[in-house]
This record gives sequence, C-alpha cells and structure tokens, in this order.
Amino acid sequence: MENSACQESNVSSKCQKLSDQETFLDRISQLPDVLIQHILSFLPTKEAMATSILSKRWLWLWTSVPVLDLEDSLFCRSNGKLRTDFIRFVTEVLILNKVASLDKFRLKFHRVYPPSSVNTWLWAAAARGIQELDITIHEYSPLLKLPCALFTAKTLHILKLTHGIVLDVPGTVSLPSLKVLHLALIKYASDESVSRLFAGCPVLQELLVQKFDGDNALDFNISISTLKTLSISFSTGRGAHKLKINAPVLEYLNLQDSLPLEYDIENVSSLVEANLTVSFLENRHIPLVKALSNVKCLSINWDWYTSLTLGTCKTFPLFLNLVRLELSVGCGGWSVVSRFLEYSHNLEVLVLAKNANCRGLGHECCWKPPKSVPKCLLSPLTLVYFRGFEGLTYQLRVVKFILKNARVLKMMEICTNGISDLPLDSKFDMLRKLLMFPRGSKACQLQFN
Repeated sequence: MENSACQESNVSSKCQKLSDQETFLDRISQLPDVLIQHILSFLPTKEAMATSILSKRWLWLWTSVPVLDLEDSLFCRSNGKLRTDFIRFVTEVLILNKVASLDKFRLKFHRVYPPSSVNTWLWAAAARGIQELDITIHEYSPLLKLPCALFTAKTLHILKLTHGIVLDVPGTVSLPSLKVLHLALIKYASDESVSRLFAGCPVLQELLVQKFDGDNALDFNISISTLKTLSISFSTGRGAHKLKINAPVLEYLNLQDSLPLEYDIENVSSLVEANLTVSFLENRHIPLVKALSNVKCLSINWDWYTSLTLGTCKTFPLFLNLVRLELSVGCGGWSVVSRFLEYSHNLEVLVLAKNANCRGLGHECCWKPPKSVPKCLLSPLTLVYFRGFEGLTYQLRVVKFILKNARVLKMMEICTNGISDLPLDSKFDMLRKLLMFPRGSKACQLQFN
C-alpha cells in the first residue's frame, strides 16, 4: 500500500511539473511574434531552430530572427562528415533566414573549411545589410583572407575579428557606419593595410587591438579624428615596434606594453582616463607619460623593475587635471611615487599597491620622500588606499609621510593581506605602530582591510 501511494505521489508530481511547463510554454506562445523573435535572438541559432518542434506556430519563427549565432564543434577538426554537416547547416540557415537586414552575424569555427564556403557565408551576410559581424577562427593556419565585400559594407556598425585571419585590405575601403572595431590577435598583410582600414572608417569611436610579435605590423599608426576609446595591447616579443597615436577626441586609453615599443604620441589632449600596464617602466615611456599629462584618472602598473630616469622637472610633466592616481609598483621604482606626488597638485584620491608579482618576496626598496611637502598633501588629497601592504620598512615610511603631511585627509585604508602569514603578536605590533603615526589631519581615519 505504501509503495502504491508513493508511486501515485511521484506520478502526480511529474504531471504537475508537465502541467507547469505547458502553462509556461502557453504563456510564451501568447506573446506576439516580434517579442518571441527578440527572445530567440539571445540563443545560439541551433537552439533557436530547435524551438520549431514546439508547435506549428513555432515552426518558422526562428527564420525571422535578425541575429545568427553559429559555431562548429571541436570534433569537426577530425570528422569529415561533421564538417560537411556544418557547411550544409550554415548555408541552409542563410538561405532560410527571411529578414531583410541582419542585426548580428557571429561565426566561430575551426579552420578546416574551404575558403570558398566561408567567403560565401560572409558575402551573404554583407549583402543582408549586416550591422554587427563577429568572426572567430580557432587556428592560425591556414589564415583566412576576408572578401572585399566586407570592406564596403555601408551598414556595418560593429566589426570584431579574432585569430586565424589575415587583414589584407583592398585599395577601396568604405565603412561609413563603422563605430566599433576589434582586431584581436590577427595578422596583417602590411602596415599599409592598417592605415587603409582606419582611413576608410570616418566615424570610428571604439578601437580594440591585441597585437603579437610576428603579426607583420611593425609601425602601427592610429590617426583617427573621431576615436573616443582605445584599448591596445602588445604581447611579449623581440621585434622593434612603433606606435603612433593621433586622436584629438580620445577620452579613454588602455595600453598594455610588453614589447620594446617606440612611442609617437601626437595629440591625445581630450583624455579623461588612461591605464598603462608595462613589464618594465623605462625611459622609452617618458613620451607616453608626458602625453598623458591632461588626464583626470591615471593608472600605471609595472610588473618588475624600473629603469626610468626621472631627471629634472623639465623631464617630468605637471598633471594639473589629475584627481585620481593609481600606481601598482614593481620591485623597484618607488621614487616614481614621490615624483607623481610632487607634480600632481590637484590629486584627490591616491591608490598605492605593490605589484602582485612582487608580493611575498620580502624585498626592501629604496624610497626617498619629496624634498618638500607636495601641494596635493596640503589641500585636495582626501582618500588614500594602500594595497598589498607587507609591513616592510619603505612601506612604513611611505604611510608615515602621507599621514603626517596630508592636511585634509579623511581616510587611509590599508589592505594588510600581505602580513596574513605573520604571527598574531607581530600583526598587532605592526598595526599598533601604524596607529601611533602622527596625523596632519584631525579628521583622518585609519582603516585596515
């Protein structure tokens, strides 16, 4: 009897679940087609197609979705039948899709398909008034050369190219609507291809570039009068590369440099925020630092040592607009901190950190305080954050100097995770010592995180 009752209970539970699912599906089916198609646009196309089995009404709804998201399987690399099936699948999707204009076409695949098939897909997307095109190819060899039709796509707003592509730009480039361009770890036929592409994008506002040594573009010239956001990274290598930037309305810059890169910065006078990450802070970065002198928010992160020769005040620029400064300092270069304090008269927020690569090594560094109290400590500086604090002698000196001389400081927060391995007594001694430091601001609160 008990088993029978239990079985009836399970059956009843399953029936209730099926009823709930049917009710939920029935509610979705009551939505107008346009709204259902919008929901389907967030699914990979293969999953959107699978909804066609739900009912007669759903049979062809997926063919009116203006977003195509297509990706092959890892097994397509070694299975010829799967490759053939994927070619047929993509071709049929493009044929059956009924929208006059595609909002987005995302194609992610392994480089095992005939170039003629891939170019046919891309040409078909370009002919549909495509607005966003996102292509990712897993392998680098053989490289795919894009069809010329893509470089004259009048409706294209967003273009993202990742891996496995060689950018061989034709003589005629006309992308009058392109505002966002991402070039991630692709190769370039020549420096001229890069220049021709940028010249054909008269309204480009956002550019992301991930470069690597051996991508064939040694002189990267970014002269774009409409550019507002630039993110560019150079991976490790030995080749001599040059970067020229002329972007008078640029507001945001994120730059990662692990190459022996030579800078030519002509005009970035509108910059609001800049983030710079380098392996070693060197003299070759001085032109870049000078070019960033108008920013309001600046973050500089160097992994290891610095060979930067600060020289006289003629070498180091004034940062009169700078209100927030974040310095993630490597094993050496704490003298750079003093120099920034001296030449950032209106600084309000200071974030100091020991670079994560250098934590736990126990290396003491040489830190010389400024010869006179910096102007920023006398009035505007109100918040200071110190991350990666390990209780080393130079760190204590930095904290003591700021606490003593900052006249309007409201809070200094010290992240003490760097002393987590110390015995409990040593921790209390360290914290007690910090709390005993004299403070120039009566309102200053010292917090430990």
